[in-house]
Amino acid sequence: MSSESVQNNFEESVDKPLWKFVTKKDKIEGGGNLEFQCKFCKVLFSGSYTRVRAHLLKISGKGIRFCVKVTSTKLEELKKLDSESTLLHESKKAKSIPLPPLSNASEIDSRKRRATGPLEKAFNVNARETLDLHIARMFFSSGLPFHLAKNPYFVKAFSYAANNYIDGYIPPGYNKLRTTLLEKEKQHVERMLEPTKNSRSGKGVSIVSDGWSDPQRRPLLNFMAVTESGPMFLKAVDCSDEIKEKDYVAKQIRDVIREVGLSNVVQIVTDNAPVCKAAGLLIEAEFPSVFWTPCVVHTLNLALKDICAAKNTKKNNFVYQECSWITQIADDVSFIKIFIVNHHMRLSIFNKFNTLKLLNVAPTRFASTIVMLKRFRLLK
Repeated sequence: MSSESVQNNFEESVDKPLWKFVTKKDKIEGGGNLEFQCKFCKVLFSGSYTRVRAHLLKISGKGIRFCVKVTSTKLEELKKLDSESTLLHESKKAKSIPLPPLSNASEIDSRKRRATGPLEKAFNVNARETLDLHIARMFFSSGLPFHLAKNPYFVKAFSYAANNYIDGYIPPGYNKLRTTLLEKEKQHVERMLEPTKNSRSGKGVSIVSDGWSDPQRRPLLNFMAVTESGPMFLKAVDCSDEIKEKDYVAKQIRDVIREVGLSNVVQIVTDNAPVCKAAGLLIEAEFPSVFWTPCVVHTLNLALKDICAAKNTKKNNFVYQECSWITQIADDVSFIKIFIVNHHMRLSIFNKFNTLKLLNVAPTRFASTIVMLKRFRLLK
């Protein structure tokens, strides 16, 4: 039972709360980030609802003293309210749904079951099918993607559990996964990356940086170190509260160079954005031994973008005359794609006669117009 649900049920059971939570302005050692004041003894304590309950109900072993103002009569009332809130929470819990019946229990008659009984017992068919049903329900109830079943670590985990008798084993809980086990895995990955880190001093390292967005749409600045042994992720900087101008980007690059070691860094690789170019020039001026290199892929992408979207200007008149036919074809293909996708009957007809799907390539991808035209030619 979570502390939050107990708190809500306990507060609903009384007319007036017996305490009030106050958010701390300054972080204090220990006790979390909340403090509460008991309305009986008027004393301030640090902690969450668990300590509130221990203080009022006089539960020992919680690291908090009992409320001296709670009499024996009041204590019985509080314990009654606590029991009622616990029962209320238990009644709101989702009931356990039984598993679907096993196939051999409904499809095999008693005579056939007796004939194949020893074979089923030898291969433990019932237990295998029951385990399959439990794993399937785990996927269905949590909305897990089915391709997780192809994960070799998922297969290895259940194979290890099936081939090693571990009496009374319980899978790790929420807190253990995000604390102890996560820290162990991090330390293990860092040990595996030691050979890559040691190879930096041999032929140097290239720092590769790029801007990106996470699923919460927070702007990130990623940094990777590329050596002869392979690439290695360094860190991602959250730029939500910052303006990504040249001085800020140069500062982040400067910090990464110092973390890796100036003597190990050969070059900085970024895209061709004006801000990144200006930041690269600042780094070159500060560190003469470090070179700024524009991303070749981004350079080619910009060149192909100009060809595929040629504009008739005085500066690009020749390019427009030579490449305007690509622009017209790309516009026609885009019109056809939008027409099919936005009309469900047309899309249904298209899907009926084509096994491949229309591509909706993001504009940030490399040569997206070329990729889209190539797919249309294949569909035709």
